[in-house]
Amino acid sequence: MAWAMAHNGDTLTITAWQALGLLSDIEARKSKVLVIGLCRTQSTVPRMYYTLKDVCTVAVSELKPIFSTRTPTHSPYRILKDEEKKSREDGHIGAMMVICMELLEDDERDLLTALGQISTANYQPLRVFEVTRTMVARLGQLQESQWKACLANVLRGGLYFPTFRTS
Repeated sequence: MAWAMAHNGDTLTITAWQALGLLSDIEARKSKVLVIGLCRTQSTVPRMYYTLKDVCTVAVSELKPIFSTRTPTHSPYRILKDEEKKSREDGHIGAMMVICMELLEDDERDLLTALGQISTANYQPLRVFEVTRTMVARLGQLQESQWKACLANVLRGGLYFPTFRTS
């Protein structure tokens, strides 16, 4: 939870905007989620608890079979729908979902398979704000390889930049 709180406001939000392509299709937040596989480090600094193993976007429709046997109120698409409603009631654009899970370094499963086989994923509904759209628009839409590199570099203690740098 400390790791998520350290990254929700910036790293996860910006990466989700980039990965989901919200600059060109703001409604994509309702049909896709960002799934992140993480490997635990030895660090005691919350922002560096994990390194990036893999990351991808997944259609909400692909998640439904995985979560069909679980309690409906604890499914990521239900959480996303509820957060979308609350966010819009508060005057914001809406919400998006990031799912994070811890994996072992030698785990060879793809993220969707792993998500279906573990029970400890962390669902991060994030609010979508107009001010964030303005900020991300200044960056422009990054290519997938770029936003993935940016995410990996932040988790290693660097800046949100495609090549590792700390200042």
